[in-house]
Amino acid sequence: MEELEVTVVDIAAKRLAGMKTRTTMARAKQDCSALWQTFCPRVPELFSRESYGISAMLDAETFDYWAAGDPGNAPMPPDTERVDIPAGAYARCRVPSLERIGQAYMHIYQTWLHAQKAWALNEQTPCFELYAANWTPDMPIDLYVPVKKAV
Repeated sequence: MEELEVTVVDIAAKRLAGMKTRTTMARAKQDCSALWQTFCPRVPELFSRESYGISAMLDAETFDYWAAGDPGNAPMPPDTERVDIPAGAYARCRVPSLERIGQAYMHIYQTWLHAQKAWALNEQTPCFELYAANWTPDMPIDLYVPVKKAV
């Protein structure tokens, strides 16, 4: 199994529109998948570019998850809400396929963050997944976890 490489990159702020679910770590796979099943058929109608999966932790187990896209200058599509990705530093990991996304999250949070000393988790900022336009489950995903300079 290939090693997951992590690099730190600066990301510009993004204003997106999407659909949200509140879930737990135990139910994330089912709930997030169901949200994408609802959201994906609308992507061509709403958004012309890549899609985002955005996670904002509420406590140790519960989080809000958005399936979102960039509406550009168009009005926010019906049945969506605004969600922003703040500008800042993010640990970026290229995930080979959807099948390995859980492993990639574990690698960043449990291995990479503890193995280096320059960066710490920025707990006030959501993490996000970036899916290419016309993405399929066997294509790569870019995973971004917010970080800040370690003290």
